[in-house]
Amino acid sequence: MSFISLTFFLLFTATFIIYFLMPFRFRWIVLLLASLAFYICGGALKALLMLPAVLTAFLVGKKISAIYEDGETDKASQKKKAKPYLVTGVVILVGMLLAFKIAQKAMAGMAAVLMGKTITIGVLIPLGISYYTFSLIGYMADVYWRKTTAEKNILHLMLYAIYFPQIVEGPIPRHKQLMKQLTEGHAFDYNRICFGLQRVLWGLFKKMVIADRAALMTAAVFKNHLAYSGIFYLLAVLASAIQLYADFSGCMDIALGISECFGIELQENFKRPFFSTSAAEFWRRWHITLGAWFKDYVYMPLVINPRLLKLSKKIKDKRGARAGKNVMTVIPLLIVWTLTGLWHGTGLGYIVWGLYWGIIIIISTVFAPEIKKLCDKLHINTESAGWKRWQRIRTFLIFCGGRLLTAPGSLMISGAMVKSFFRDFNPWIFFDKEIFNAGLSVQNMWCLILSILLLAFVSFRQESGVKIREKVASYPIVLRWILYFALIFVIIIFGIYGPGYSSNAFVYSQY
Repeated sequence: MSFISLTFFLLFTATFIIYFLMPFRFRWIVLLLASLAFYICGGALKALLMLPAVLTAFLVGKKISAIYEDGETDKASQKKKAKPYLVTGVVILVGMLLAFKIAQKAMAGMAAVLMGKTITIGVLIPLGISYYTFSLIGYMADVYWRKTTAEKNILHLMLYAIYFPQIVEGPIPRHKQLMKQLTEGHAFDYNRICFGLQRVLWGLFKKMVIADRAALMTAAVFKNHLAYSGIFYLLAVLASAIQLYADFSGCMDIALGISECFGIELQENFKRPFFSTSAAEFWRRWHITLGAWFKDYVYMPLVINPRLLKLSKKIKDKRGARAGKNVMTVIPLLIVWTLTGLWHGTGLGYIVWGLYWGIIIIISTVFAPEIKKLCDKLHINTESAGWKRWQRIRTFLIFCGGRLLTAPGSLMISGAMVKSFFRDFNPWIFFDKEIFNAGLSVQNMWCLILSILLLAFVSFRQESGVKIREKVASYPIVLRWILYFALIFVIIIFGIYGPGYSSNAFVYSQY
């Protein structure tokens, strides 16, 4: 069930009404039933495949909690006893995730061979498997580290894992932050609901007007790449970057806005990443909860791993303090980014994509002193507005480079496109109207450009500290509703949908 389908909005409306009619202590049950209905609409088999993961995390959390409550005072000894259960739970959950991902890829490949085209075996993969797997692993680890208490009710844990606004694309929640909000029930708040619906509308604008329109160009070029060359590929990659941003951030706006209507605050997952001045900052602003998850549950355990500490000390003794410190940076980051690539997909392109980002961040970290010396030698004022603008452009281009590795579908196609960038220089496509043969008509092209400019304007205002929703809420009621209806009409008139068009699924929902 898509967030932009009529069925979803009927489900949301029914859930909203019933939620606020029920007594507070039963409201979590309404959310659970709505989440199960949302999940089952994606396939009853998917719902059944999700249950073993929840059951595993529940039993592991319960067992670890029992060990901690057995009366033994030595916490180190308790953790030693609990660790095998945590490791077993993680192995089971990761094993299920890998099994489903690999099986899906194998079956899709087999279908491509037998039928001559690539198809998606959607029924095989449980909805949001990467998201609930990471959520449940985080839950077990937090119980093990005593950061949260184990759930005594498996239905509570199930709601935490598959809460319907976040199961499609995240954010990836923390048990301690979310669980109480889900179960305590919230009062009806008109202003909060207005804020939530504002955010839903803005998310629909990003998805339906910008992302799905940009997708017309990317699909036309990437799926029939032999018919294009040179600047067409460049434009397709730029459109792909805009598409992914508008698609993913739009989904987050819808998810957080819907949840806000129930009084439940999900973690922010975006903070205007295209304003980042470095690759590292970009990933602190893009898919924030995924980055935080890898930092807390992979990077930090690696950094304090005794074997790595021993290796770092050995290299420090032989090569100096800086070399020893670099080992503590390079190895964990390479592992984290390899895993990040695998999280996004099982193909070679995604591994290369992960290493691409990892190596860029490693270079900028390890060689930070040399980069600073070079800037000083060239008399570059790194605090100037012009330098900051260049850094933001550079980061956006780095992001586009990452899209080039995965969006075309294979590294061979990506390589051919790069060659064509330099070999087939064809700027005349802007003047002979050939550009409008790449999936977008004149009208659609201008609509996309104007929509991107509106998105950029709002983002600039937000980046400068203006709270747009609060500002809109302060307007007189007539002006406020004029803006609301204007946005609704823009979505209805300029959104990409209708007969003969199948709305694109949210990009990150495949992970």
